[in-house]
Amino acid sequence: MSDEQTPAAPQDGPSAEPVSQTQVVEDAREDALDFIEGLLDAMDLDGEAEASIEDDRLSVSIAGADSGLLIGKRGQTLDAIQELLRTVVQRQAQTRVPVTLDVEGYRDRRREALVKQTQEMAEKAREQGEAEFEPMSSYERKVVHDTAADLEGVTSISEGEEPRRRVILKAED
Repeated sequence: MSDEQTPAAPQDGPSAEPVSQTQVVEDAREDALDFIEGLLDAMDLDGEAEASIEDDRLSVSIAGADSGLLIGKRGQTLDAIQELLRTVVQRQAQTRVPVTLDVEGYRDRRREALVKQTQEMAEKAREQGEAEFEPMSSYERKVVHDTAADLEGVTSISEGEEPRRRVILKAED
């Protein structure tokens, strides 16, 4: 059975046709755009939302709005809006649909900044034995761990409890 034919959501009756995952994600795309456009209207922000589907993953981006207000400090507001969006989409779809939200390319810029910071902190760890990052989200910690795994002479660990969980780079012996 291919992904196109796999039932992805509960059906409305015994004779209902199975819904493909592709159709579920396409419907989720419309729900996501409706939610984001409603949010922008409620916040009285001018902005355009676009949504794309790749490998049954939904990516929503917002352009033209007050990006600082939607992103918040270190992306905290963006993460909160993404979580709301994910909840709305999955309740409508009645199944898991991976959703990411970005505003004005913030996530790519943040990723690049984290990679650069990890490289700098790795050098500090090699010189001083270890280097500790400020607390960050699980997504950001993953970026740091993935980057550190590709660097010579350091290992990475996470310590602490949410929301104060942080990465520590340690020099390898």
